[in-house]
Amino acid sequence: MKMRRSKKNNLFMLLFLLVLGLGIGYALISSNLTINGIGRFHNQSWDVHFEDLTLNPGNVELSQDDVAATIDQTTMTDITFTVTLNEPGDFYEFEVAAVNAGTMDAMIGVVTNSLNGNPISETNPVPSFASYTATYSDGVEIAPNHLLEAGYSETYKVRVEYRTDIDPEDLPTEPEELTFTFGVQYVQKDANTVIDVPHPPTLYGVMESYAQEGTYAKKYTGAHQDSFAGTGNKEIYHWYANSGTPGNTLATEILDKNNVIFAGHCWQMMRTTDTGGVKMIYNGEVENNQCLNTRGNHIGYTDSTTQSLNSSYYYGTDYTYDSTNNVFILSGTLEQATWDATTGPTLIGKYTCKNTDESGTCATLYLIESYYDTTKANVILLNSNSHYSQFGKIMYSVGSESPAYVGYMYNDYYSVKSTYYTFYITDNTWTIKSNYYYSDSIDWNTTSSNLYSLLNPIQISTLSDYSTLVGKYVMVSGGINNTQAYYIAAVSDTTAYCKSLKHGDLNTSITIGDSYTESGGVYTLTGNVTNVPYNTWYNTSDLSIYKGKYVCDGNNTSCSNIKHIYPSSNPGKNYYYYFDTGNTWSFAEDVVYNNGVYTLSGDVKTFWDFYDPTNQTILTTHHYTCLENGNSCSTVGYITYLSYLIYYVPLSNVANIETAINNMLYASNVNTKNSIIKTGIDAWYAKYLAPYDSYIEDTIFCNDRTIKSLGGWNPNGGSITNTSDNYLKFQEYTLSNDLSCDRVTDQFSTQNSLAHLTYKVGLMSSPEMKLLNNGIILNTGQEYRLITPYYFGDSGQKSFVYNLNSSGGFGYNYFVRSSLGLRPAISIKPGTFYVSGDGSMANPFVIE
Repeated sequence: MKMRRSKKNNLFMLLFLLVLGLGIGYALISSNLTINGIGRFHNQSWDVHFEDLTLNPGNVELSQDDVAATIDQTTMTDITFTVTLNEPGDFYEFEVAAVNAGTMDAMIGVVTNSLNGNPISETNPVPSFASYTATYSDGVEIAPNHLLEAGYSETYKVRVEYRTDIDPEDLPTEPEELTFTFGVQYVQKDANTVIDVPHPPTLYGVMESYAQEGTYAKKYTGAHQDSFAGTGNKEIYHWYANSGTPGNTLATEILDKNNVIFAGHCWQMMRTTDTGGVKMIYNGEVENNQCLNTRGNHIGYTDSTTQSLNSSYYYGTDYTYDSTNNVFILSGTLEQATWDATTGPTLIGKYTCKNTDESGTCATLYLIESYYDTTKANVILLNSNSHYSQFGKIMYSVGSESPAYVGYMYNDYYSVKSTYYTFYITDNTWTIKSNYYYSDSIDWNTTSSNLYSLLNPIQISTLSDYSTLVGKYVMVSGGINNTQAYYIAAVSDTTAYCKSLKHGDLNTSITIGDSYTESGGVYTLTGNVTNVPYNTWYNTSDLSIYKGKYVCDGNNTSCSNIKHIYPSSNPGKNYYYYFDTGNTWSFAEDVVYNNGVYTLSGDVKTFWDFYDPTNQTILTTHHYTCLENGNSCSTVGYITYLSYLIYYVPLSNVANIETAINNMLYASNVNTKNSIIKTGIDAWYAKYLAPYDSYIEDTIFCNDRTIKSLGGWNPNGGSITNTSDNYLKFQEYTLSNDLSCDRVTDQFSTQNSLAHLTYKVGLMSSPEMKLLNNGIILNTGQEYRLITPYYFGDSGQKSFVYNLNSSGGFGYNYFVRSSLGLRPAISIKPGTFYVSGDGSMANPFVIE
């Protein structure tokens, strides 16, 4: 379809007069002008040339004697290539833009298609085993006199293919090397010009028309890059609703204009690309040639898990589904194998019913995702319960404890670990059992060494007796003697809230103080020293009587190991924790790594009280610690976050935290391992879309891992307390509609060796979806995943990637190991046209 390059004024009459006056030796105004390349005539210019050559060699690998398609640098409108086709189905294809960058309208004079140096004709035909076509990108014939206005361009497509519909006697005895030349000679527009070239309707044209009308679509004006080569220059259009108000008519109408049937599946158009393609998101299986939102469930992924495969099961490279009996059947190449260290890696990407019978079927099918150990594999499960709009649910990544796991692919990962020291006001909830024994008193070491014994135990018989158990004792697993017992501090319904007793502890209360003194290694509580029963916590909603207090063991007021009580994140009817003097660590501003040993360097501080505000301030710049190992260690901890848990990144064989971050997010080898969601998408594409690959364009799927704010990962000062300032925030932490993608390792494409896609498929990004300006357009009633990283942090120190929630709003409360809806995205090639439909759910556009 014709593309507008820029706005130019075609001053033909003025040009006529100027040229007559110049007496130039070219017949400029006649139809005989055949200038190739660039010429200038006073204030007018002639510049018609080829550019943006895009190769699609299919499964043809050029030999050393072959030559890839190349634009002739003399004529600028001829392309020659040499190719050898080896077997039926091989093809070599390219697209090229013919650009009129001058100020003079042009038309096609002569179209050249040559084989081995001579025009293709009856006397010089293409060999019978091959086919050769040269058309517009949408399949329309290229013909003389077709108009190419100044400032516009057209896209041509040339394809040579080893035919699959040939008789055996027509097969060549050996591979033939074929050299083709495709060229278009342009002349000046004249009275014979064919202005209206009959291009069929395209999806790009649909969105372009709505944008020009100012109704349902809008032109994007920001930075962008959809092709890895960065050559796209078409306008980008996207659906746009003026209001986010539920029930908005405009947004609802768009949902009945963006539906497409392609490759036997339903899709929704989201936006166009700067190459002229149309990006679409998966919308389920077709029912009765329609894409209604009343469709039922269908097959798809249901979860990711680990499965034992230590029996001799059958595996297949493909599967079929029997919808009558609701079972899967293995197909493709079948093999029988027992999983172990040798066979396991060879079975990755295959399917199994976990059946030792070759013809066995299953209601749940297993896709082998990765190797786990010698008897087990990480698998993706398929069943028939997928919501109509998605291909099931799946985890984003195998882990969540490292920022690396926000990657669509990843490599090095440094996982955050935690440690804590706990003093529980109450440390267990437990369902009361009527067959257990309870008592008012308990003893230690009476009947046997290191055993608790219930004194005068009783059993309860009815629900009305449960409340009477407050203040009683019970064993952890029944009976009347055990090494551990519980003191019941409170009861709610049939749930008991208990204090565990170990190692001879018989206390039912603790003594706390506001402060302490220390002399000769002995700590003594001071300031409002108070004895508090354990059951007080249950009736004190904010637990303020404990917060920030100091405590010795039990009811003691002096001890050699004092504790500072730290509040949990949910103190109501919950736990309190402590840091104590038995865990004194050193913390440093920096670290030196040499021959496998880390040494704390710069200013070094030593303390035990993480709850102390002064020490917490120190930790904003003193992140490095050897934990309990002094100032030197083989694995150093980097503190990222502090609550009742101390979160840290163990570093080994890496210089410092800056190097670790670079290895996880920015290094040139960062994309070597598939995320779970990529593995699932690739398997889905191979199953359903591979036969339609030639209709799909390569486009960037942007997994933007640029860091916006380091938070607690900042060695020079970052919050390590329970606030969002602690988060390692990625570029889109604040949502934008910016389609740029600056880092080459984040530009996932089949053409990018540093972020290489196996197939031309990915996920939509948050900026792409935000462009639509309305959750109604995005709403499927399900949560589904996007490709855009959000942040690493929160109280659990986990990785988060954006999703869209069940109302179509942007969500970020599901970390990457959460299974959410899978809606793959593709981009239809420029010029792809539809043969029927109006875009509604009941009558979608159909691409054949």
